[in-house]
Amino acid sequence: MPGRAEMQEQVVGLLRVVARSLRRPHVGLAAGHGFPFPVNGAHLALLQEVSGHPGVTISQLARLTGLPKSRVSVVMARLVAERIVRKDPDEHDSRLVLLSITPEGQRRAAEWSAASQRVIGQLLEPLRDDELAVIAKGLTALQRAFRQTEGQDLAERTGDAPSC
Repeated sequence: MPGRAEMQEQVVGLLRVVARSLRRPHVGLAAGHGFPFPVNGAHLALLQEVSGHPGVTISQLARLTGLPKSRVSVVMARLVAERIVRKDPDEHDSRLVLLSITPEGQRRAAEWSAASQRVIGQLLEPLRDDELAVIAKGLTALQRAFRQTEGQDLAERTGDAPSC
């Protein structure tokens, strides 16, 4: 039986392969759903954060996603130019720009999300029910581990205790 380090290495390798395999069909999919440039996981993560946190700033988005502020700024500029995201001045601090998803952005994101769901569903179709159950259980455990790490990272940055 492989040791813990070998199993972790195997999980990392498999996650990379799965991410790469998911990325390929999504590039063309995004173009077919009103996104004028290739949309990747980072773009979608940013769009989801803007949708879930109307009035968020570039700096806050960078902290929420772990992406560099410069990358967040470039992606947001593209999404603003395409009227997917809207910029509004902060009424209390004129230096800040607040971001919100537009109705057009919500429509495009919902269409893309539904199409993505179909594509992933097709990729999972060959799996048996018991295999899907094992994958769901494993991914749930992985998500729990990631959330614990995110909570610890946030506590280190803010000095707060992680919330449960």
